[in-house]
Amino acid sequence: MKRIRNILLIVYCFFLALAGLVYVSGEFLEIDLAWLSDTSAIRNYTIQMVMILVTLGQIPFALRLFRFRMIHNELVSNPMSLLKWGIVRILLLGVPLMTNTLLYYFYAFEPAYGYLAVITLLSMVFILPTSDRCESEITEEIIVEESENMTDKTEENEEK
Repeated sequence: MKRIRNILLIVYCFFLALAGLVYVSGEFLEIDLAWLSDTSAIRNYTIQMVMILVTLGQIPFALRLFRFRMIHNELVSNPMSLLKWGIVRILLLGVPLMTNTLLYYFYAFEPAYGYLAVITLLSMVFILPTSDRCESEITEEIIVEESENMTDKTEENEEK
């Protein structure tokens, strides 16, 4: 389990370091990346709308990924699948983070891309692969099931 957590942490830190490198090169080293982009306003608007939809759609999906029944059952039955699904989860947030960070500098400090990058960066805090989180993802949620059973028994007793 510790090996899986370390691999996930390396992938997680890779995306953060890459985004930080782009930020430092754009802000402090003043490397101009705007020459790489197209200056068409229509293309900028189209890319901006697509990135807004993709980013804001992927954030809740990535945060709830391990709650889907199929994925949760696979994680409980095979703890080694945490590596696969953990990397998928980090990629779901890491790729939009990098894309929005790069587009922020490509389109000469377009604020929408900066805001999307910050929102994604803040969302990545909730998927940080800690030991406790990795353990809780691969265990069956007994507490929830017990509380549901208790409420069912309480309702049965009230009916009697």
